[in-house]
Amino acid sequence: MDFLHSFPLPSQFEGIRTRLEASSLKTINIYPKIQQTGLTDSKFSGIPYLPKTMHYPKDIDGNHLIFLAQINFEQVHSFHPFPSKGILQFFISPSFVTYQMGEEIFQQYFKVRYFPTILPEKELATDFSFLPKTTYSPFKHPMALRFINSIEPVSAMDYRLKKYIGLGDLTKRLHDGRTLEEHYFEHFLGAEHKIGGYPYFIHYDTRSHSTLLKRYDTLLLQIVSDDEQNIMWGDSGIIKFFINSKKLAQGDFTDIYLQTEQY
Repeated sequence: MDFLHSFPLPSQFEGIRTRLEASSLKTINIYPKIQQTGLTDSKFSGIPYLPKTMHYPKDIDGNHLIFLAQINFEQVHSFHPFPSKGILQFFISPSFVTYQMGEEIFQQYFKVRYFPTILPEKELATDFSFLPKTTYSPFKHPMALRFINSIEPVSAMDYRLKKYIGLGDLTKRLHDGRTLEEHYFEHFLGAEHKIGGYPYFIHYDTRSHSTLLKRYDTLLLQIVSDDEQNIMWGDSGIIKFFINSKKLAQGDFTDIYLQTEQY
């Protein structure tokens, strides 16, 4: 993996370059734009891809879920273990807003759907008038998505950081009086919309002390609040979906960890 030519490294990290190279992961950064989209396009919010033979998803309480995003992998230069085709969708329950829920793994209050084959538009639903008009959404407008592949080192709040950088290095003060850790938080927070790569945590990595949650080793989708893009989850929060890399490679999206945070 050519870290040197794929990711410009600020000079203060030259002393730990090899360790950052060892930690680096591929990622697909997502750039949303307010723009009309087709039924099969990648998007945040808007109208989802829905075959006429299927029902719109509901949570365990019978409430229609909020449509967050869909990724058409034919529009993405993806890499293993992510799909190379098909549509992946993400829905979340209004209960996450109402009751300020933070995490879930049973897909009772969220849903991830994968369609390996994309049907022609004549076989898709177009009438969504049955959905509640007042449903909360973190997006003020439907948005088209553009994707750019990149590479990044372990993010500042990921529990795997200590595997690559010791506490002694992080607390060292540099010539400007700031610690290496302070610089690391400035450059490698991981706070972008993305597929793959390393996640952003506001408080701490919830997987840190849980063997169960560490199984969810791959970031499937991250959506962050952004005032300029009119994207806001609660109080400047984040929505993250995690999956096990082996299940992802198998195209199995039944076991997902949803984690949301707010300030």
